[in-house]
Amino acid sequence: MAASRSDKRPAVLVLYNQVDAVIKGESIDLISDQETARVAHEIAAGLTGLGYRTQALGVRQDVAQALTPYSPAEWVVFNLIESLAGDSALEQTVPPIYEALGFHYTGNRAPAMARCLDKAGTKAFLAAHGLDTPRYALLSAPDEPCPVPLPAIVKPSAEDASVGITYDSVVSDASALARRVAYIIERYRQPALVEEFIDGREFNCAIWGNEQPESLPISEISFEDFPDPLQRILTYESKWVEDSFAYHHTPGICPARVEPETADRLNRAAREAYLLTGCRGYARVDIRWRDGTPFIMEVNPNPSLAPEGGFVRAAAASGFDYAHMAERILLLAMA
Repeated sequence: MAASRSDKRPAVLVLYNQVDAVIKGESIDLISDQETARVAHEIAAGLTGLGYRTQALGVRQDVAQALTPYSPAEWVVFNLIESLAGDSALEQTVPPIYEALGFHYTGNRAPAMARCLDKAGTKAFLAAHGLDTPRYALLSAPDEPCPVPLPAIVKPSAEDASVGITYDSVVSDASALARRVAYIIERYRQPALVEEFIDGREFNCAIWGNEQPESLPISEISFEDFPDPLQRILTYESKWVEDSFAYHHTPGICPARVEPETADRLNRAAREAYLLTGCRGYARVDIRWRDGTPFIMEVNPNPSLAPEGGFVRAAAASGFDYAHMAERILLLAMA
C-alpha cells in the first residue's frame, strides 16, 4: 500500500525522551526511560526500510526548540515521548506543542494521556460507566484508613511501565500496607494507589484505530513458573531487567488460549475503555480475568513499542511485521 504513494509520503521524525538521571524513584527506573531511544531507532529503521525518509531525535526538555529545524508541511512526528526531564507527568504536555506548531503526530492527544496517567481517576471514570475494575483507594499517608480488602497491591498513582512495582508491592497485612504506602509517597512523591489483588489470569488487549478501533489478538502473561499466587504480577524487573528471573519467566502468549466467548468479553471491555478514555491511534488495555469478570487494571495510551513488547507481539500475531506495524500507526495519525 505504501509503495503506491511513494511520492506523497511525509518525512518521519521519531521523537523520544532522552533521560540522563532519575528525579524520583529508584536508579533502576532509568532503564525504561532510556529504552525509548532504542525503540525510536528501531522504528526509524523499519520505516526507512519501507522507503520513508526518517530521523530519530532525542529530546530532554524543550520540545518546541527541538522541532525548530523541521517544517510541519514536510515532517510528521512519530511520538515516543513518555517524559520530559525525567518527569512522566509532563508526557501530556507534548501533544499540545505539536498541535500549536501544526504537526501531525502519532498516538494519543493530551486529554487521553492525562486521564489515563491518573490511575485512580481512570478507575472511577470507567466504573461510573459500568466497567469492572478492582476495588481501590488513593492514600496520601501511611496511617490513612484503607477500605480495600487484603491482599492488595500498592502502586504509584501516576506512573507507568510498572515503575515502583516489586514483589513487596503485594501486601497481606496492615503493617506491610503502611510500609509500602510510605515507600511510594516518599520515593515517588505522589499518593499511593492501593488496589484489590485480583488472583486471576492477566491479559493485554492491544487496540489501534480512531473512531472505529480494532482489537489485535489478545496476549496472556504466563505465570506458571510462580507457584505463589501473590507473586503472579508484572514487576518492573519482569519488564525491564533482562538478567532477572522474572524477565525470563513471564512470557506473553499471543494469541491467548481462551474460549471465543471470553475473548469477545475481553475485547468488548477493552474497546469500551479505549473509547471512553478518548484514545486514538493505539493503546493497550490491561485486564485481569476472575470468575468470568474482566477487571480493567489500566489503560496505557502510550504503550511500549519495543520489538519484544506486548503491543508488537499482538501486531505480529495479526500479520504485521515491525516496519508495517509502525507504518500502520503512522497512517492512523495521518487519517
